[in-house]
Amino acid sequence: MTEPDAPMPDLESPDSATDSATSAGQGSRLISRLLPPAVRLWLLSRLEHVEALVFQIEGRDRELLSGHIPAIVLSAQKAIYDGIHLSQVAVKASAIHINLSQVIRRKPLRLMAPFPVEGDLRLTEADLNATLQSALLGEGLYDFFERLATANPDATGLQTLLQQFPDKTVEPHYDREATIAGDIVTLRLIPKAGQALPAIALSTGLSVQNGQRLRLTQLRWEVSGSTDLALPNLEGFEVNLGSAVALSQCHIAAGEIVLAGIITVMP
Repeated sequence: MTEPDAPMPDLESPDSATDSATSAGQGSRLISRLLPPAVRLWLLSRLEHVEALVFQIEGRDRELLSGHIPAIVLSAQKAIYDGIHLSQVAVKASAIHINLSQVIRRKPLRLMAPFPVEGDLRLTEADLNATLQSALLGEGLYDFFERLATANPDATGLQTLLQQFPDKTVEPHYDREATIAGDIVTLRLIPKAGQALPAIALSTGLSVQNGQRLRLTQLRWEVSGSTDLALPNLEGFEVNLGSAVALSQCHIAAGEIVLAGIITVMP
């Protein structure tokens, strides 16, 4: 008895296999041609200035074609982001979802979901001084003084000082400069010409608590020509960095502020 023929496996026709390979190859070439320029343009749109920007997109073609970028490894020099100056940047972004279907049609790249960026950042004394000149930091210093006043309700002198800033920024009233020595950073506020304000010096060490709270240690507050701005409850004062930040370290070493951790980038 002759055994029945074994069923033949389903096979793609040569033409079908060729079409599939051709389609995959075209998709790969499309990604390599369109995605890196789109990513670079998006990065440049988020930075006020950057030099020596280098990045590598990691991921398989199938993932990238779905709009999912598993990782981007990036390095840059002299970057400015939201007024913050950074001489050196080395970070890795992961789990990035973008509007690839629109990018293919030459539309701008957009984020479809938040994604984490992990890395190490170092702020030199020059970086810190450049950062202090930004309008954003002028407002940030005012907010910081408000928090100090809230933590020290008996410091009526500080409340009086804050009333001198109806625009809620120190920028038009003070020149700002910073020095880093040992494990201490010192911020000096020097009244601009015509401003009847005291000079202020704030010195502190830095540490991080629970990833999202910046603690000021060995904190000293000095005011020229005045004693009523003394702030007795300064030691251990903490600044909430927000839920988008998760720092693993923050300290001062070798003339730099060293930061490491994860920041969540929002669409």
